[in-house]
Amino acid sequence: MAQKLPPELEKLIIRYQQIESQLASIVTQKSVVTSQMREVERALSILQNLEKDAVIYKSTGFILVKVKKEDVIKELEDKKEELSIRLTSLERMESTLKKQLEEVKSQIDKYRTSIVGMGGKAG
Repeated sequence: MAQKLPPELEKLIIRYQQIESQLASIVTQKSVVTSQMREVERALSILQNLEKDAVIYKSTGFILVKVKKEDVIKELEDKKEELSIRLTSLERMESTLKKQLEEVKSQIDKYRTSIVGMGGKAG
């Protein structure tokens, strides 16, 4: 017959799963931001190689609008800075969550060790 887990251990396991889920979400967001950053950098690279008076169009909804090269470069540089800040924030959150995950894992391991030490069976 399977033993019921002690409530403290159940809470730790639930907390571990919650942190794991949050971490997966952060990693996904970080991947999206990194991809967007590469796209912005690629666009900036292309724009830098165009002549000053090159005709540039920007997609706005369902239409293309003629824009000045300098305006597009400024907009992309602002976007790149915004993405960089977001990426830094996500990296901090990822680091924090990884530490929390390790702490909870350590608590679970200690709990399991104490159960085994008391003659119980660890699952």
